[in-house]
Formats: sequence, C-alpha cells, structure tokens
Amino acid sequence: MKVLLDESIPRKWWLAITLTVLSFPLSAQPSRNTASDELLDLLVFGVDIRIRPAAYPPALRAELEQHQWRFKAYRSKRTGIAKTGEFGMVYSAYVLYERRLTAVSADPEAPALALAYVSELKPCYEWEGYHDCPEREARFALNYQAAHPSGPFSAYLPLLAAHRWLCAAEGYEYEKQPEGAARSRNEYEQAISVALESPSLLVRSAAQALKTRGACYGPQR
Repeated sequence: MKVLLDESIPRKWWLAITLTVLSFPLSAQPSRNTASDELLDLLVFGVDIRIRPAAYPPALRAELEQHQWRFKAYRSKRTGIAKTGEFGMVYSAYVLYERRLTAVSADPEAPALALAYVSELKPCYEWEGYHDCPEREARFALNYQAAHPSGPFSAYLPLLAAHRWLCAAEGYEYEKQPEGAARSRNEYEQAISVALESPSLLVRSAAQALKTRGACYGPQR
C-alpha cells in the first residue's frame, strides 16, 4: 500500500503522531465524572463524548447543541495523507483537530480556516507525559490569536491555549524541570483569565471547569 506523506512534517513528528493515535484510547481518555468535565473535554479533546445536554442550563444547552451539530456535520477536505492503513490514523487525528476548531464557530469560513490552521500547526499530540507537543500547540494558538484577533476561533483559542499550557506544565514536572513547569503555569494563568471572559458562554463555562479542575486530565471513574 502506498502511503502519502506530507514531506514538510519532520519524521519525529510523524512517529509521535502515530504512537499517540495508536495509544489514544488508553492515554487520553477524558474525565466523565461531572457534566463540567464532560463539557471541558468535549472542547479541548473533541473525542466522541456522549454529552448530556439536559445536564446544562437552557442558554448553555442551546449553544452546546449548535456546537455538537457543527462538530458532527464537519467534512474535511484534507488531501495528501492516506486515509487508510497506518497513516489513516494520522489523517483521523488531523481531521479531529479541524473538527474541534470548526465546531466553535458558525462563521462559514471556519472549515477552510480550520484546515489551514491544522496544516500549518501539524499537531503531534504527545500523550506520553512530555511537554513538547502541548507547549507547541499552546504557543501556536496564542500566535494565531494575536494574528487573527477577530477570527472565528478567537473566542475559543485562549481556552485551548490554557489547557495545553497545563498539559505542558505537567509534562515539565514529569521531566523534573521545575522552571519549565512554573513558566507554563504562569502562561496558563494568563490564558485562562482571557478564556474566562470569552464572549462564548460555552467557552466561559469550559474555562471555569478547567480552572476548577486545574489539570490536563480529570480523574477517571
């Protein structure tokens, strides 16, 4: 089988993506303890969470249902990565990232911009406890936000950055690098303060859940 690769992606990132996608169900399971955790994990992980709209107040429920509709309706136009075999899982990881971004905005340009965002970011999703990939995602989100302050993802990216900074801090702690952990937590505090003021009720609610949880992942049931 011929696998189509994006030659601009460093090989070590392909390896990280592949290993992560293979291990995703075990290493990145979202917390399902509370409705707040479910909402947060839906926004920052975007996995197939069976969210319960009835668990939320009417105004939040309405925004959540629109988010879910866009999330499920998204169809990627990504090419250049094989959709089957080993790199089919890489393709799925990229599309999931696009789906998360597209779901947060009703802007008709959001799908195309999400595709471009992911193509430039080339997310490597590292689920083995290290800081590299979540830190890179956080920096990319903040740089994108600065360059596109009125873009369709502007209400959401501070939340994404805040979450990824927490993941990076935990990675630095795992690596026994306290200075990196402290720096990442400081970045988290700045990003979460912005996310808590988001014009989106959905994002504000998820940001409050993240502030309460104070961790990349929630406790597992």
